[in-house]
Amino acid sequence: MGTIFGIFLTSLILSMAFTPVVIRVAKKLELVDRPSARKVHSIPVPRIGGVAIFLACILGGASCFFYKTAITVGIFQDPRIIWLVFGSLLIFGLGFIDDIWRLGYIAKFSVQILAGIIAYSGGLRIELITFLPQHSLAQIGLSLPVTIFWVVLVINAINLIDGLDGLAAGVGFLVCLVLLILSILGGRYVPAAVLAALAGALLGFLVFNSNPASIFMGDGGSYFIGFVIASVSMMGSFKGQTAASILIPMIALGLPLMETVWSTLRRFIYGRKLFSPDRDHIHHRLMALGLSQGRAVLILYGITVLMGCFSIAMVYTHDNKTALLLLLFGAGIIIGIRKLGYLDFLKSDSFRYWLKDVSDETGISWERRSFLNLQMEIQHSEDMGKMWKNISKAAQWLNFDLVELRIENKLRIDSQNERLLWWNKVRIQDSDDDWDSFLKRKTLMKLELPLTSNDNGTYGTIWLVKDLKRDPLSHYTLRRIEHLRRTVIKTIEKIG
Repeated sequence: MGTIFGIFLTSLILSMAFTPVVIRVAKKLELVDRPSARKVHSIPVPRIGGVAIFLACILGGASCFFYKTAITVGIFQDPRIIWLVFGSLLIFGLGFIDDIWRLGYIAKFSVQILAGIIAYSGGLRIELITFLPQHSLAQIGLSLPVTIFWVVLVINAINLIDGLDGLAAGVGFLVCLVLLILSILGGRYVPAAVLAALAGALLGFLVFNSNPASIFMGDGGSYFIGFVIASVSMMGSFKGQTAASILIPMIALGLPLMETVWSTLRRFIYGRKLFSPDRDHIHHRLMALGLSQGRAVLILYGITVLMGCFSIAMVYTHDNKTALLLLLFGAGIIIGIRKLGYLDFLKSDSFRYWLKDVSDETGISWERRSFLNLQMEIQHSEDMGKMWKNISKAAQWLNFDLVELRIENKLRIDSQNERLLWWNKVRIQDSDDDWDSFLKRKTLMKLELPLTSNDNGTYGTIWLVKDLKRDPLSHYTLRRIEHLRRTVIKTIEKIG
């Protein structure tokens, strides 16, 4: 225990010493994060605080070389430490370069995947999982991709919550503390030493990063923290070989992981770019409720502590009680998300329409499949007569009152200068108005669509009329009309 505490204290002191130096250097080199509409700070703040965290953690961990104990001997003999340091250096370098020059997401993901491969090569890997019959991922060839996914996920999870003063550093410190306790209780002192070094570096950095922050950790810091936590969490099981070794740290990392998964799902649902930044994260929602930065961060700290208690409790519970804890954990997440207003769209018809849109785009819905069949009949028409007959069937299926097709005479087809007309005789003849009066109704929707081609100009026009008073417009009518227009163009090209 003395060795673990010594590593923690050394990293803490080094972090408090390095951070002011990094602040001065960043200001001198103008490596600062400037205010914008998406950010909550109002003045430029140095953004390379990850340098102080990285140096304090590495040098604090290396301090164990100056004294010899049973723990340090175990560290010296563990070959995984070298790979951990190598991967940490790579991922920190990626983040530091991104802080200065702003890399694209392809470059960042590529290096993050490489860091996952390095971790796997060094023995830092996920091999056991309970819900698989054989338990071993290596036996079915999934250990490498699952390990890479875990590393990339945790790296980006820590990076994603770095939006308020002290949030990522504080959450990272609390997660390290939980995993440190679990490692010591399990007699796993090598990962405990790494976690102690990182926890000390983060606590020292928090002195300068708490609201109002005088420095930000940047991507260099968040990437480094994420990689170390992801790697250390794979250094053996927290609950014995019969349990999934990754489940306990997953719950301890519940807040950043939940933020990452939900942000991705939220952007997908609303049709936004998955990797584009926004102001709709959990901490932004808390501030939108009227909370200050400080209070929002404290609430998220509390959530992290609660999740840490859940993970510790799971170590000492039987499988049936573990299932109950997971059920309570999931219910708490759903309640929290709803309280923040994220699931408001589930309370209205918008979610139902979203599901209908998805099923329509994928061709699952009956309406889309039925109209697609009509499109195919039009496209398989051998001449203009059959094409017009099938167009008329499609118009009737859409409940239109009148459809007119005018073909320009420059087309080399049998129906040159032809004007084809179809109307719903039942709907129009049942009306008390004559033909001219019907066309003058104010409730008619009249669409005149050009049948244009990018290569051959205009083939003609198609004119559609529908009485909206008698038959309101359905949700997908305009989409079907565009499908019809494109199908008619393709068919005319084929016939011509």
